[in-house]
Amino acid sequence: MMASWSTRIRTERKERLWDVHTMARKLRAAAGEDAASLPDHEALVRSIRRWESGKISTPSERYRLLFSRALQVEEKALFADISEEDELVSLLTFPVVDKGGASSGFTVESVEALLGRLYRLDAEFGGNELCQVVAQQAQAAAGLFSSSSLRTDERRRLYLAMAGLTQIAGWLSIDASRHAEASRYLTATIYAAHEADDLSLAGHALGYLSLHALYRDQPGKALALARTAVDLSSAGTSPRAQATAHNRAARAHARLGEADACKRSLDLARAAYAAEADESEPRWVGYVGEIELLAQRGACFLDLGLPGEAITEIEHTISLVRSRTPEHARDLAHYTVRLAAAYLSKGEVAQATAVGASAHRMSVAIGSARVQERFTEFMDSLSVHKKVPEVRELAEQVRASS
Repeated sequence: MMASWSTRIRTERKERLWDVHTMARKLRAAAGEDAASLPDHEALVRSIRRWESGKISTPSERYRLLFSRALQVEEKALFADISEEDELVSLLTFPVVDKGGASSGFTVESVEALLGRLYRLDAEFGGNELCQVVAQQAQAAAGLFSSSSLRTDERRRLYLAMAGLTQIAGWLSIDASRHAEASRYLTATIYAAHEADDLSLAGHALGYLSLHALYRDQPGKALALARTAVDLSSAGTSPRAQATAHNRAARAHARLGEADACKRSLDLARAAYAAEADESEPRWVGYVGEIELLAQRGACFLDLGLPGEAITEIEHTISLVRSRTPEHARDLAHYTVRLAAAYLSKGEVAQATAVGASAHRMSVAIGSARVQERFTEFMDSLSVHKKVPEVRELAEQVRASS
């Protein structure tokens, strides 16, 4: 059932004959001098659509105030039914630094708690919406290092928490295609991990840098980074981090067309995961599981030009996401785009178009520049079949929603 606050903001907007783009401009105008800190126009439009559909939790305190100003309706009247869970999520969507740049009551414990919430929300919100927020939180948390009251054990915990924050900031920057920011955050993660003497975490961050290079079409660099990640992770204590490093190497080998090396790395990833000791695994590899392993295999087979094998792995991946983690909207959209590309690679244009239409509906509902880029690549490849009526129809739908 749609939350009543979602109904109210949608009704108030439509009564004024505003479309969502106008609503976004009105919110920006209501922000005044702080408008520059809002996300770009398209990201803001996506957020408005998701808020109005009730697909995500309530707007943060900051956005509730902006809606109130823009619609000229008392905030309490618009958002009278906010639950405690909604408030918890909204804590992540406004800065925790004051105008002087000082942190607002941060402690080592609160940084760790914040990080835990971010891990849970990562798959629900795309990087477009969260990466700026995480950057602000990381900036505020870094101020704790200047505290003279930190004990040695607290300092190590803070380094680990900061490594987690900068790593997720780096990952979200990758997802939002903010490449310079991704490199900066992940480099900071490696430094913090070394200060905390955690080789597994340092290797994991290098694995993200490898993926970052892969998305920038630098497979040679991606492979070099992945090999270093494998070395560091092997010297650490996290089997899941080792599995991820091998997966990064597999992706680079696949992009380079090195099928045998790719399959060896995939086998090593699976073996490392099978050796996992659950009680010792850190939270930052919590996403590494059967779904992740299958997803990486599907991506590798697609890059290797093995669409049949890719379809098998990707369809299994999507089935598991739907049954186990249906709230992971970004992952589902990404894998569906990948499945459409696999069908197209196999020459099944009609099936590729049908799956592509489903991927399009998903991708417009999330804030992930990375997923949108993959979908655009798919549409570019599909365009050679523009004489097919279904292809023309999908292209028109995409243009209409842009």
